[in-house]
This record gives sequence, C-alpha cells and structure tokens, in this order.
Amino acid sequence: MLNKADRSQGQRAITLKLDAKALPELHATQTPDGLASIAALLQSLVQTGWVTLRTQKPRPFQTLADQDPTLVLEDADALALWSGHQPDGPKWSRELVKQLGMPGLLKVPDAPALLDYLQRNPLPWFAGLPAGEVAQVLNALAAACATTTGRPTLFLRELSARHFKGHSKVLDKREECMRLLGAEADQFPEVPIQLLVCLPEADIAAPNFAEVLFIENLVTFERMAMHRQAGWAHNALVFASGFKGAARRLRQPQGASLYWRGQAHAMATEAFTQWLYGQAHTGLPVSFYGDLDFAGLQILAQLRQTFVHCEAWRPGYGALATAMQAGHGHAPESAGKEAQTDPGHTGCPHADQVLLPLLRESGRCIDQECWPADLNLTTVEPTHEHRHRQAQL
Repeated sequence: MLNKADRSQGQRAITLKLDAKALPELHATQTPDGLASIAALLQSLVQTGWVTLRTQKPRPFQTLADQDPTLVLEDADALALWSGHQPDGPKWSRELVKQLGMPGLLKVPDAPALLDYLQRNPLPWFAGLPAGEVAQVLNALAAACATTTGRPTLFLRELSARHFKGHSKVLDKREECMRLLGAEADQFPEVPIQLLVCLPEADIAAPNFAEVLFIENLVTFERMAMHRQAGWAHNALVFASGFKGAARRLRQPQGASLYWRGQAHAMATEAFTQWLYGQAHTGLPVSFYGDLDFAGLQILAQLRQTFVHCEAWRPGYGALATAMQAGHGHAPESAGKEAQTDPGHTGCPHADQVLLPLLRESGRCIDQECWPADLNLTTVEPTHEHRHRQAQL
C-alpha cells in the first residue's frame, strides 16, 4: 500500500484490495478462530486511523474474505513511520540524489538531510533535469528562505512560480522540504481560504446565529441565502469551495479570509469571527450539507477533524435520501464520479448508519442542488425496499 502511495505522489486516493495475493492468510484460513484473529488484527490497524476498511454489505454465511475487503490509506506518513517504510524512489531520482551529493554542489543549511528527503519524496519537476540545474533551484530557494526571514514575504505558490518557471504548485504539501531549505514556520504561507458567510438578519446585533452550516456548492448556498426558511432561519451559512472548507488552517486568522454576503452588523461579524477562531461561542452546533455522494461525505469526515462535533445536516440530506429511495439519482460514471472513494467511516452517526449504507446499496448519487429547489424530479414508483428504507429515514 505504501509503495502505491509512493508511486502516486499524492495524486490519487490509495486503496489495496485484500485478495489472495495481498493477504493470503485471510483466504487460506478456514477455522472461525483463525478468521476472527485476522479480523481482529485488521480492526486494530483501522483503530489507529491510518487506514479504513471498506467491505461489501455482508450476506448470510459469508466470511470477511467474501465481502471484497479493501483497505483505504488515510495517513501514509504515520503508517510509514510506524512500519519503518523507506521508499526507493524512481531510478532517475536515485541517480539525481547521488549526483547532488557531490562536494560543493548544494549550498543549503543541511545538505545530507535534504538529500535524504529527496530520496524519500522525489520532486517530479526535477525528472530529466541535470544535477547542476536542480542544484541552482534548490540553492536559490535556500537563499530566499534566508533573506526573507522575519519579515512579510511571499505566499508559497508565489515562491514556487518564481523558481519553477511559472509553475505555482510544485511546492504544495512540501513543508518538510521547505524546512530543510531553511524556511521558518509560516514564512511562506498557503493562500488563505476564502469563506463566504451569510448571517441571518436580526434586530439584535450579536450573536444572531444559533448554528453554523457549511454548504458544499455555491448554487445551494445562494439559494438558501436568498430564500431563508424556518429550517435555517437562524443559521450562519458558510461556503468554501469543495474540500477547502475542511482544511485545518480554516481556524487560524492567517489561514482564512472572511467575506460577508449582504449586510451584516459589525458586532455580528465579530461574533462569527471569534467563533471561527475558537475565541467564543465554542458550543455552537456545526453541520455540513453537500452532495449525497462519497466525495460529499468525505468532506464531512475531514470537516470533523477541524470541528469535531460537525454532523450531516438532517433537513438537506433527509430530502436527498428520500428522493434517492424513491428511485432518483444518477450513476457515478455518468457524472465523472466513478473514482470517488468510499470514506468508510465519518464519525457522524447519521452519515455512517444511514447515508453511506444508502449510497453503497443504491449505487447512485444525487447532487444537493436538487434541494431546497423543490426536488422537482420525474416521479418514479418506489419499490418495497425503497419504502422500507424511507421509513428508516
């Protein structure tokens, strides 16, 4: 699994199907005690949070081996540290690291540590470049770190664009590399996340919101902001594009920029700002409403890492789930969603016990723009199974 992660360079989600090749012990074991022992070992690995275990819905007389068990990698760094994994890296990277080790070529604070990092985490940008040119880039980055210490400086993507021929994303998620080049913490910050916030209208100044609702898509945010209804009359509505709203830097003053939709009293905006940065109103309920698909619930899972009590917003997800149970929704491949990864477990009871099972059983998705815009969909007669699930919802 970690070898796959090394090859992906962070470009895709990593999964490992536990078939007879990957985990022969699971498929060769016949005794109940033997299967239980392996299942317990897998569960102990899952409990670390480094991986999740995805299975099909169990059927009578099936064992774990029959349920298509698949591991989903959640924290490659922690798993690599625990297991002692040392990636070899591609051949070109090993040769480049060897050449960069020549005396006097690198002028960086700690050349051996930087070379060790490049051995473990190759930069694809350097593939095919001569060692001398690569050294010039690394030395220039080290010089930039040294000359801008202690004063306002560039965003990380601006630094990348200046040193990698206009490519702004080379240094994304390369915190360790920047530290080894001499950068101080937050010396080259990521650009702040832009949060668009709509506070409810009220005669009182602050605080005038009883719940914070994160919304995945801009169309739904605008619909709910324009047409306040009883279900969200007192909610602070927050939009941040896709997964950005789940980033941990959201709760740091330098990590998020707040923009207000419509008129908002200064005391109300101050109350929201203090809540966001953990300075006041810490007990406010937090919810998330997004598409009813695996990616939407993955955002919920990540958002819970920042707001630990965040839950799936029942009014919105309830409407989407009811529509899906009535036979509505679309196939993932019809919307380019076939590569979405089942989060396995979000920590939100409603998502884990109702929404995720519904997605797995139906094999369909439904976008949140369907509601609150009346869910005006073509009528499909629900099956008995759909009626049963609807009763559960």
